[in-house]
Amino acid sequence: MAGLDPKTPLRADHRFLKKLVDLTLKGKADPTPEQFNRVSRVFYKLGGSWERVFKGSVDDIEMLKKVLKVGLKSGYLKPKDHWS
Repeated sequence: MAGLDPKTPLRADHRFLKKLVDLTLKGKADPTPEQFNRVSRVFYKLGGSWERVFKGSVDDIEMLKKVLKVGLKSGYLKPKDHWS
């Protein structure tokens, strides 16, 4: 088994969310695993399904993008630190 990489999450949903954050929010957020869990709960409560996401459901992926954008705007996702 390959060694663990702290930059790559173990859970499939967290890896997918990390990739989606990088693509959708373009480096504006640096979420923690706890914040990914919160996004997953909100996604599920809105009727989203991880099974459908991994099968390629465009509707569910778009819903995840909206949840991430709202999470960043409302402060639930940690913004990336900017150094002067």
